[in-house]
Amino acid sequence: MYEIKKEPEDFIVEEITETGKTLSVNKNYSFNENSEGNHLICVLIKKNWDTHLALKEISKRLHISRNRIGFAGTKDKKAITSQLISISDMKKEEAEKVKIKDIKLIPLYYSNKRISLGNLKGNHFIIKVYSKKKPKQAENAPNFFGEQRFGKARPITHLVGKAIINGKPEEAVMIYLTKSFDAEKEEVKQARERLLEEKDFKKALEYFPFYLRYEKTLLNHLSEYPGDYIGALRVLPKTLKLMFIHAYQSYLFNKMLDYMIENKIEEKELPLVGYESELTEWQKEILKKENIPIENFHIQFLPELSSEGLMRKAFIKLNNFKIIKQEEDYLIIEFSLPKGSYATSVIKYLFS
Repeated sequence: MYEIKKEPEDFIVEEITETGKTLSVNKNYSFNENSEGNHLICVLIKKNWDTHLALKEISKRLHISRNRIGFAGTKDKKAITSQLISISDMKKEEAEKVKIKDIKLIPLYYSNKRISLGNLKGNHFIIKVYSKKKPKQAENAPNFFGEQRFGKARPITHLVGKAIINGKPEEAVMIYLTKSFDAEKEEVKQARERLLEEKDFKKALEYFPFYLRYEKTLLNHLSEYPGDYIGALRVLPKTLKLMFIHAYQSYLFNKMLDYMIENKIEEKELPLVGYESELTEWQKEILKKENIPIENFHIQFLPELSSEGLMRKAFIKLNNFKIIKQEEDYLIIEFSLPKGSYATSVIKYLFS
């Protein structure tokens, strides 16, 4: 019915700061010489770069720890995007020396406040949609989590999360190591399938591709401590482990939103399920079918991943929606969304 992201230029994401300012990808920015603080705030404009890899490359060029860089949220890879980042104990002159293909790092001002996850209001999108039909008219759209939440080429994050929540660390580790998908490189698929068959973690260290960094971390631990799957999970970064839990909460949210729409149930908010969530009868039934008791979100063997739960809007307002251009086989549209909402899910709703 439609296609997006043929080229990075087809998908523009501009961060809306906490003060409501949209960071245009085309603006000429100037530095505030009167500013003070130990964090250098910069605009990061990137094209066809994964956010985490871009930040890693910037830290490498600056010869600093990646932990010194703060950011408010990840942005799409196959896109042109803008966002604020902070770099602790950095002079603007040093940042200005960074030259990386398809990355612009523009110092704005010094601040005493580090930029952390969630420090944004939302995002503004300009998207080229290849379609011969017009989008449906709608002021609101279902607030589904997008495929990015689960892994586009390898959608397993929610499966790993479910295994952890269900108290099955071995299953979680084996899903992460061995579940393969057609979109992966052939050498990766073969490595995963071989490990699944042989279950020899020490030998797998020899043939698993070097760039599968987290897989190699798990294999190293299991080679040294056979059977210690809890310990293997513990050596992974906390942010990655939390992503597994959040992905499963997102999966449940999408299932509930689907059910709500299909059965014409009116709810303003739905739960991102945690051990303190208060669920309606139909929501409890969805968890029952998933075979997940709500108390399982209090994770005994990895308590730092436990989640109390919270609420998320079922529908979101499409702010400032416009069709900028319309040709026979494509449209260019723009709109803004609050933080945590997915433009790809909105496009799917508008054009399906």
